[in-house]
Amino acid sequence: MIAFIQLLLAVVITSLSFMLILIGFQIFHLFHEFRQSVKKLNRILDNTRELSETASRPVTAVNQFFTEVKDLVDVTRDQMIRETPDKVIPVTTAREHKTLQRFFRRSGLPLRSS
Repeated sequence: MIAFIQLLLAVVITSLSFMLILIGFQIFHLFHEFRQSVKKLNRILDNTRELSETASRPVTAVNQFFTEVKDLVDVTRDQMIRETPDKVIPVTTAREHKTLQRFFRRSGLPLRSS
C-alpha cells in the first residue's frame, strides 16, 4: 500500500513538473509574441507619423500661398486707395437699397415653399 502511494506521488510530482515546464515554455512564447507585436505597433506608429508629416507639407504650402496672396491683395488695395484722388465711397440710394432687399421676394411678399 505504501509503495502504491509512493508511486502515485511520484507520478503526480512528475506530471506537475512536466506541466510547469510546458506552461513556462508557453509563457516564454507569449512574451516573445507580445514583443513582436509591440515592435510592429511601433513601426505602424512611425509610418503614421511620417504619412501625416508628408500630408501636412502640401497643406501648409497651400495655406502659405493663400496667405501671401491675401497680403498682396491687401497691399494692392491700400495702394489703390492711396492713389485714387477722390477717395469717395459710393453710397447706395434708397431705391437701390429697396431693390436689394426684395431680391428673393415676389411683389414685396416673401416666397412660400411649395
